[in-house]
Formats: sequence, C-alpha cells, structure tokens
Amino acid sequence: MRAAQEQLPVEHPDYPGIGITVAQLSSPTGNPNADRKNAVLMASGPVEFDNPETWTGGIDRCPCGTGTCAKMASLYAKGELTLNQSFRHEGILGTVYTGELVREVQIAGRVGVVPTISGRAWITGYSMYVLDADDPFPTGFTVGDIWPPQARFSSPVR
Repeated sequence: MRAAQEQLPVEHPDYPGIGITVAQLSSPTGNPNADRKNAVLMASGPVEFDNPETWTGGIDRCPCGTGTCAKMASLYAKGELTLNQSFRHEGILGTVYTGELVREVQIAGRVGVVPTISGRAWITGYSMYVLDADDPFPTGFTVGDIWPPQARFSSPVR
C-alpha cells in the first residue's frame, strides 16, 4: 500500500485527501470461467508504515464488488476492456463476479465509467444501528463542535 500511495497519486473529486486505502492483488487465472483472479486486502484501522503492529487487516473472501469495479475501470483506462464487454473476476475462494462497464461519463473533467456487477454472496453477519431520541448529535459531529479552536493541537497526536 505504501508503494502504491507513493507512486500513484490518487484524488477523488468528491473525496479529496482520501487516496489509496485498500490494496488489490490481481493476476491471470487458470479458471476457464474467469478472466482474472484477485485478492482484496483491507486494513482494520489506520496504518502507520513505521509501526508493524498497525499492519493488520483482512482479505475479502469474495471477488469484491468494489474491487471488481475498480479493476474494470483500470482495464478500461489501459484499453484492455471495452464498454459492454463481460468481465469475470475470481476471488481467492474460486467464486466469480461478472461485471461490465455500461457507459462512459465525465466526472470533474475526467473520464469515468459506470459499472454493473452480478454474483452470489452469503450473509456473514447482521448489525443494528440505533439513534437515541436524546442524542445531541443525531447527524454526527466534528472536532469543532466539541473542542474550542484555541485548545486544538497543531500536530497529530499519537
């Protein structure tokens, strides 16, 4: 991830400053029912490259919908995938998602693509989020809401 962040500056027009936060390893596959194989790695928290204890995370067990869309977009940008061309992406367990790019769009002066994807996934858990009627911050908060400007630090706290 560090090499990607250093070598591939990324800036999303709607989310400036986010950059690369997930890594995808991709390769050809021996599966006749897939075009490529991948593994998507996600950190379980902030990564400090000089602190190996923060190098924790997980591997997505499926081909990853977001990862498949990203792979299709990158192949399109390199001229290796065309609009309306089927793309089959195999995950590390052999399951396959099928996607295609249905149209080109302009986003903040740049070329983008609209993907579709299909496949099968299984429920692995449920979560419930609740909002207490007395919560003084029902839509969330920023540091400015709770910490006066004169008390804020000028450098990151570790």
